[in-house]
Amino acid sequence: MKFLLTICLLCSSHSLVLAEFKLPDLGNPADKVLSADDEQRYRQDIKQQMYQYNFMMTDPIVASYTYHLGYQLAAFSNKPDQPFDFFMIPANIINAAAYPGGLIVVYSGLFLETDTESELAGVLAHEIAHVNQRHISRMMAKQQKATAPILLGMLAAIAAAQSSSSGDAPIAIAASMSAIQQQLAINFTRYHEYEADRVGINTLYAAGLNPEGMATFFAKLMQKHRIDPRYQIPEYLRTHPLSVNRVTEAKNRIKAFTPKPVSESELYDYVKERVRVLTADEFTDLSAYYRGTLSSNAGNTNALLYGQALVYYRNNQFEQAWNVLQRITPEASVKYVIDMLKIEVMARMNKVEAERLIDAALKLYPDNEVVLETTAKIMMRATDLKWVDAAIQTIRKLVQLQPENPHYYDLLSIAYYNALKPVQAGEAMARREHLMGRNYRAVRILRNLKKDDDLDYYQSAEINALITAYEPLITERERRREIAADGGIGRRQ
Repeated sequence: MKFLLTICLLCSSHSLVLAEFKLPDLGNPADKVLSADDEQRYRQDIKQQMYQYNFMMTDPIVASYTYHLGYQLAAFSNKPDQPFDFFMIPANIINAAAYPGGLIVVYSGLFLETDTESELAGVLAHEIAHVNQRHISRMMAKQQKATAPILLGMLAAIAAAQSSSSGDAPIAIAASMSAIQQQLAINFTRYHEYEADRVGINTLYAAGLNPEGMATFFAKLMQKHRIDPRYQIPEYLRTHPLSVNRVTEAKNRIKAFTPKPVSESELYDYVKERVRVLTADEFTDLSAYYRGTLSSNAGNTNALLYGQALVYYRNNQFEQAWNVLQRITPEASVKYVIDMLKIEVMARMNKVEAERLIDAALKLYPDNEVVLETTAKIMMRATDLKWVDAAIQTIRKLVQLQPENPHYYDLLSIAYYNALKPVQAGEAMARREHLMGRNYRAVRILRNLKKDDDLDYYQSAEINALITAYEPLITERERRREIAADGGIGRRQ
């Protein structure tokens, strides 16, 4: 049984937007649970559409931290071989969610509510447990007819956010998710929540984090957001209903563990300040926030100074940003994060000195994806083609490290375009379209490249090989949709 839904969304601009989304075949509706293959198709399809709408944070520091923390926990879970994707979504919403096949998202609003890495990890470990225990599939088996709307709740929110031209995208996201969840009553059962708590706490302990993190964060949410009919409770409390008994039981379970040293990343505080700055709305006075917190000596001073410097940088106050950065004495494990902001600031003040800093950073951190992406973005903006060529080589290294990441092919295409190499730019874009499941577009790009009379033998052979690989993957539905998008004009490829 294949679902094909057209969702009509009322965006903040008060206009109706029609968005067609596709979901993989669920198979026989009599199946009691989704197969593992079905789950992976859901995961891949939702992930592709998240990339399509640029929904997750692709900031290299935030994305890398989320990915590595997630996989640190997954490696110590009860199913370490389960594939996962971990994404941060830039919206001031206190929520996190798990989707079939191992797709886990956490909203920036929830991250900013946490006080320690163990609290954030507690949420991720809980969601990992939902995936590993196959709670989503078990729920879906009980309400098969509601399967497509449940999974499309997130995609609807994506479309609403993408269609909004104002600053109300987070509101559109919250409204869409809340409406779907309330309409379909897809809250996890009490048993699912207790099981995810139990399994998640074991994961936290095994991963070397504080097993109390989950209980303390949940207790904090309950205390801070007491149920009151005048106010909206956080999305996380709606989709993951809490109770005093759950929190108490989680705390009691921790007593059975043998105490051992807790190992939290020193990066947490810096990433938290970066998320705070990158997701702040126009009404938030970050300058006043950092003046106040720094003067009161509240929190990690070095991380707060980093956040303040980032605010100055984003406000084009480069001298002030540089002066603040000089006051930071970072731990060795986070020095590269400070170095990257120094390079970004210096690139706006002194290109020669910035080039020296970039060369030093690439030698010091040759395989660090944050360093590679940050320096590449700086170099690809340059008018000097030598810098742009260096950016291309750096991004190609990123592609080798993560060949399934569409974001890196996007960067590669832009770099090639800036280097006046349209054929290579087009080929990189075709590879990106393929990774996002849009093979019709990929083949169309490649066929247009073949019209270039200046193609050499190797370029032509590479393009032909990609067409041969991608063309059989085009579905009839995709073909019809793309032709319709072109106004009904097109030929069968």
